[in-house]
Parts: sequence; C-alpha cells; structure tokens
Amino acid sequence: MAIEDIIRQIGDDAMAKSDGMLSGARAEAEVVIEKAKKSAERFRAEAMQKAEERAKEHARRIETLAGLELRKEILKEKKSHIAEAFEKAESKIANLPCAEYLAFLKPIIIGAVESGGEEIVPSKKHRSMFTSAFLDELNSELGSPNGRLRLSEDSGDFSGGFILREGKMETNLTLKSLFGTERDRLEPEVAGILFGEGDKDG
Repeated sequence: MAIEDIIRQIGDDAMAKSDGMLSGARAEAEVVIEKAKKSAERFRAEAMQKAEERAKEHARRIETLAGLELRKEILKEKKSHIAEAFEKAESKIANLPCAEYLAFLKPIIIGAVESGGEEIVPSKKHRSMFTSAFLDELNSELGSPNGRLRLSEDSGDFSGGFILREGKMETNLTLKSLFGTERDRLEPEVAGILFGEGDKDG
C-alpha cells in the first residue's frame, strides 16, 4: 500500500472517529440541554406557584385587615349614635316641664337620702322648681326623723339632676352622673332600639 493510501486511510479513520465523537457530544449536549430545559421549567412552575401562593396570602391579609377596619368604623359609628342618643335623652329630661321634671327626680332623691338631714344642691337652671312645697312633699314622704331635707344656698353648674350634700359628704346625682352610671346597663337596650341588635358591639 502506498504511503498516500495509508495517510488517506488514517485521515478517513480520524474523520470517522471525529464524526463519532462529535455525534456523541451532540447527543450528550442535547440530553443536558433537555434536562436543563425541564429543570428550568420545573423551577419556573415552582416559582410561579410560590408567587401565586404569596399573592393569595397577601390578598387574604389585605381582605382581613380591610374587614377589621370596616368593623372598627362601623363600631365607631354605632358608638357615636349611642352617645348622641344618651346626650339627647339627658337634654330631654333637663328640659321637661316642672311637674314632670320633679316627678322624675322625686324617687331618686328619696332613694338617695341616708340621714335625712342632707341639703339638695340643684342646678342653676332648675333652682326655682325646688319650692318649699316640693321640699315639704319630700320630707313628708320620708317621715320622721328623716324628713329634714333642705335646699342648699348654692346651685350647681350642671344640666340637671342634683347633688345631695351633708357636711363634706356629697352624692353626685346630676343627670350626667346618672347616665354615666347606668350607661353600661342601658347601652345594649339603646343599641337594640337604634340598630335592631341585642348587644352594643354589633
């Protein structure tokens, strides 16, 4: 065999071997690329799922917070209406005609008397209503020895009601104090009237 033929044979073998290696490398590369594609797709899908879950959780939190804020606003509005109702009730009592106003106060005064020697401090607005006749009526009902109530020389700067005083001891029975004391008990009833509910928290 001539040298040229041998060289040609060696070249052909090298080419064939090279083609085989290249073909194998391409096949391996395709496998790697396919694996990389699948891995990337899986990673993308997982990332999308996590992002969607985070978005849903964020939306739930926003919805929860919005619900809480709405409840707070509704509760605030209800409390405002309840407070207004109490203010109107206090004003209505303070502006009752004389006979009705005294009829309202009479059982409160009698129920608050302890020694019978107290003095009644009325509001400036209602002082003229506390006549001698009304005091006599109170004392008569209290009887002896408790019927010794008298009208104080001074008047109070409050909307209505009175202060029962003996020495340095005072019992605050002004309308504001009466409504403040009874408010917790009355609020559910007021809420029921205003909003058709059985409790003040709605």
